[in-house]
Amino acid sequence: VVRYFRKSTDGRLLFGGREIYAVNDPKDIHVHIRRQIAELYPDLRDVEITHGWGGYVGITMPRKPFVREVMPNVISVGGYSGHGVMLSNFFGKLYAETVAGNRDRLRLIEDLNIPAFPGGRRLRTPLLFLALNWYALRDRI
Repeated sequence: VVRYFRKSTDGRLLFGGREIYAVNDPKDIHVHIRRQIAELYPDLRDVEITHGWGGYVGITMPRKPFVREVMPNVISVGGYSGHGVMLSNFFGKLYAETVAGNRDRLRLIEDLNIPAFPGGRRLRTPLLFLALNWYALRDRI
């Protein structure tokens, strides 16, 4: 999981990158943000948090991004399946190439074969939950 932060033009800390592997939304996203900030900056553990936001990671069925023309002259790029920080830059380049009429590298992505998720439909959610929490624990150790 990537943590990202920077100082805003008005001197505040912009901070993000918390993962929560649960079915329900957290009651107070500020609690989770504060924990992450305190890990990196212990002196800021009691700083006022003025804004908080949480959301879901979108994962496509084939688990690969897409670049597609949704209507004439309108192209959609998305579906990074949890890898958006890195892949959005690369797919921005593919998007530009596609708009310019060069689809060569895009075809490589379209033809990419990604194997089915281990365990099938029944075990997908519990295995994914266990794996994500295992790697989150390893990141913290």
